[in-house]
Amino acid sequence: MSPPPYANNFLRLMAEPDRAVLEPLFERVRLEGREVIVRANAPIDYIYFPESGQLSVLAKVPQSEPIEVGMIGYEGMSDMVATGRAPLETVVQGPGVAHRIRYEAFRARLAESLPLCDLMMRWHQAFIAQLSYTALSHGSFTISERLARFLLMMRDRVRSDELPVVHEYLSWMLAVRRAGVSEALEALRVAGCIERARGRLRIVDREAMIEQASGSYGRAEAEYDRLMGPLDRSIPASAR
Repeated sequence: MSPPPYANNFLRLMAEPDRAVLEPLFERVRLEGREVIVRANAPIDYIYFPESGQLSVLAKVPQSEPIEVGMIGYEGMSDMVATGRAPLETVVQGPGVAHRIRYEAFRARLAESLPLCDLMMRWHQAFIAQLSYTALSHGSFTISERLARFLLMMRDRVRSDELPVVHEYLSWMLAVRRAGVSEALEALRVAGCIERARGRLRIVDREAMIEQASGSYGRAEAEYDRLMGPLDRSIPASAR
């Protein structure tokens, strides 16, 4: 049997009986930059399964700037299905396309299907691992190490060495001053990891970048592979 025609890995792993029930309810949509698809402490309308692009999961309070605590791409789905309400905000950071389904429809199937519940629990554990290592990275690693991890995670999801990032965006995501971002980018350039141009950068040596991340990258990715099966993080030939 040929694999299902989905780029999203969660949908590819979904059991055929679940896919047969849910597939007619999917809507393919464009993800626009800075679009908020899940609002904090508000009812969830849709569950999103990105095929391309990048979602940022943000923790925020009124008196401070938000900080990214999680990143989602083609490997997963927007979260908090169990309760229908999320304490975190999910925003589109990299434009792309996704399949979405009404929360109520997905939740109803989840209540009927043990295989789908098992897949959800494995995804939740993998995502919790990512959140945990993000907290460790923010608290225990240097700005340069944190930046290396962030760029590697972004590369995994956009599946390209060319990353459209600017100082303001990196400063916001990492919750550091722009001067700190500039110093960290220069350190990665000197180490031979990246090439820089205005508004963009290119990863030229992924293995060197992993070394610069000093262990902050790789543990959560290994846990995802253990729980969900090996994820193809290679760059398609068309994107090289």
